[in-house]
Amino acid sequence: MGIDFHLIANFGALALITLAGPAVIFILFYRRGAL
Repeated sequence: MGIDFHLIANFGALALITLAGPAVIFILFYRRGAL
């Protein structure tokens, strides 16, 4: 079960980075007033 939890944790972190990356960039540009 430890290995499965590790895989799920890694997949969750990867998905979080994939979703949060563009969101953070968007927020940074939005706060700068570039959009």
